Amino acid sequence: MTRLNIEVSIWIACSPERVWNYLCDVSNEVLWRYGVLFAEWITDPPREIGSIGYHFIQGLGDYPWKVVELKEPEHMSWDVLAGRFKGARAGYRISPEDAGSRMTIYVNANQNMFLKIMVLVLKGFFKRQLVGDL
Repeated sequence: MTRLNIEVSIWIACSPERVWNYLCDVSNEVLWRYGVLFAEWITDPPREIGSIGYHFIQGLGDYPWKVVELKEPEHMSWDVLAGRFKGARAGYRISPEDAGSRMTIYVNANQNMFLKIMVLVLKGFFKRQLVGDL
């Protein structure tokens, strides 16, 4: 099956460590990710490969996920465990750029009819949510 890739990045006027710490507190996602009504870590710290998180996203429902790659403060990716995006891999990449950081959010998922329709919506969501400084 064909895989669909969506990737959006933004420059943030903060160090990679500060961006990383903000992103790793997933409860912050209700503040900046459009449609996220609830977000939490299920497993206790430390954050590591195998850690489990959970989101509830308006219009999409439950979104449990498991960390599958982790390199602090540069990269974290997770696999979606259930729901409409089950099997998708998403993540953040953070790198120093100028006097701040470049943060990239991405999703790689099986392409199906639902996702084909959602791709335009998702690109708009990502661009809308990746605005401003921490």
